[in-house]
Amino acid sequence: MKQGILALSLATLSACAMYYGVSNADEENDFGSAVEQQLRAKSVQLFGVNEPLAESAYGPYTDADNTKAVILAKGLKAYAVSNVTDKQADMIAFWPNDYNPTHAFVCIENFFSGNNPNTISVQRVNLAGDPNSNVETIVKGISSCDPVKRTPWSSIVVGEEADSNGGFYEIMDPMSLSGAAPAVITDRAAGTSTDSRVVKRKAVGNLSWEGVVILENGTMYFGDEKRPGNGKAGGGIYKFVPATPYIPATGVITDPNLSPFASGNNYGMRLGTRSGNTDYSQGSEIGKGIWVAVNAASYADAFGNINLGSAQNALGLTGYYRPEDMDRDPVAAKNGLVRNCWANTGRITNAVTSDIENGHNYGEIMCLSDVAETSATTGFAPVVTRFVAGDRDMNQFDNVAFQPHSGVLYTQEDSETEALNADGTLKELRGTDIWACLPDGKDRDVQSDGCVRVLSIKDTDAESTGFIFDASGERAYVNIQHRSTGQGALLRIEGFKVK
Repeated sequence: MKQGILALSLATLSACAMYYGVSNADEENDFGSAVEQQLRAKSVQLFGVNEPLAESAYGPYTDADNTKAVILAKGLKAYAVSNVTDKQADMIAFWPNDYNPTHAFVCIENFFSGNNPNTISVQRVNLAGDPNSNVETIVKGISSCDPVKRTPWSSIVVGEEADSNGGFYEIMDPMSLSGAAPAVITDRAAGTSTDSRVVKRKAVGNLSWEGVVILENGTMYFGDEKRPGNGKAGGGIYKFVPATPYIPATGVITDPNLSPFASGNNYGMRLGTRSGNTDYSQGSEIGKGIWVAVNAASYADAFGNINLGSAQNALGLTGYYRPEDMDRDPVAAKNGLVRNCWANTGRITNAVTSDIENGHNYGEIMCLSDVAETSATTGFAPVVTRFVAGDRDMNQFDNVAFQPHSGVLYTQEDSETEALNADGTLKELRGTDIWACLPDGKDRDVQSDGCVRVLSIKDTDAESTGFIFDASGERAYVNIQHRSTGQGALLRIEGFKVK
């Protein structure tokens, strides 16, 4: 039971129920429904968001005005930052910082196999520029670019969500690259680049990239966005420890040879709480575990690429259903702790109001605390808990972003939009959503104290991607990917309050 919720008076409970159409009898018979009503009625105090959305948006929406492609909780407003990003624009990183960003770097999720030097891969957006002409393509030839992060030493790193051969690239001095002459990756396996400022970081390894968290010293946590199949585990969670940790006093690094990602060691997470870590494998996806060293030479190809997926199978690393985006808990970080939460997307087959559903794997959000332990490998032991469990209405989580200062976690859905009748015909189109989830309170469990819907996509050909807050926590940016118009859209959402 939630202490904050129980503190509400019975009169408030009754008023909430009446306002949202729940009878006293319903409230008495279903306490869970009453709690959900309270979350919505107290959303300003709990989430810093005015009245949230009661349901997903109805589609389709095909008009060109990108700000009207979304519906928002009351008090929030959308502004067009760019109407000319690539239609596959995905995650976002601010430049030069999160406090007063002037630009955003955006990964473009254009997938191809082999090599394609003409493929748009990384774009730079001038946040103060004309929304109809403020985008430059600075890198081409990367397949299915998905995660993008700014490092503590002021480079930009991106990863390929490209099955087991996805590479990891670092862009040094990224503002110096020209949109008139983009850098090109001409051979992905070899990591050949036409520009010495764009370097493939083979020491980090190959997998299907999505979630990335980089600590101040260059230690990096990341996941393999791979589904389980034919008895094999889904994607694992990894930790890269640089051979030369970054020292903040060093400042900006522009020499590729001096980057912490130039060399280091990888470790895979294996949960198993019995003595000796013996009870690992399927069924041990939460609890305490160990970091298992990955011997790079055992899994490297002729070009030096380390196949972390092969290492996962050989070392019995814990697997999940498509680990997606990952973010660091800012409240834990302020207290000197490492707590990273990530999404396992799961799988459903139809939208929430469908009469048919054949998946029922609703997705989940997990949180990893890397706990200091002197005798452990790397000096830390991973402890994983389940933070959010999905359902029919809130499902297939993809991107996650903590709101600075409050610790409220926002998560985006990459879900199905078609709702079907029992006979298989189309019933209606419903958009995908963004939800806000409270931190865990002082109650008994270790899960979020509740979630509300704050944004829904009216364009049911599209999905939201890359949701990210600036340092104030009062403004967020989001891409609307693969819009029905054939063009991407970068929006700024204002009106968030920091509780």
